Amino acid sequence: MKKIKQVILSLILTLGAVAPAFAQAGAREDNSMVLTYLFLGTCALIILLQFAPLMAMVFGIVKGIFGKKTQTEAKTVPVKTR
Repeated sequence: MKKIKQVILSLILTLGAVAPAFAQAGAREDNSMVLTYLFLGTCALIILLQFAPLMAMVFGIVKGIFGKKTQTEAKTVPVKTR
């Protein structure tokens, strides 16, 4: 009887020591709350909205470089002096 108790006790101690090693083997749970996702979405929206002026500026530069020049743009206007 003592031999069985020793075997069972050693088995329980061994399994008790090994069980925490398998505790993190399961699927990862995402415990982020809705406010976290709203915050990240707001940050992404701010960054995305920064591209609107950038694209307008790039479009203006490309239009200025490759656009056709008209006579009114090339003509200089004399300055009147007193």
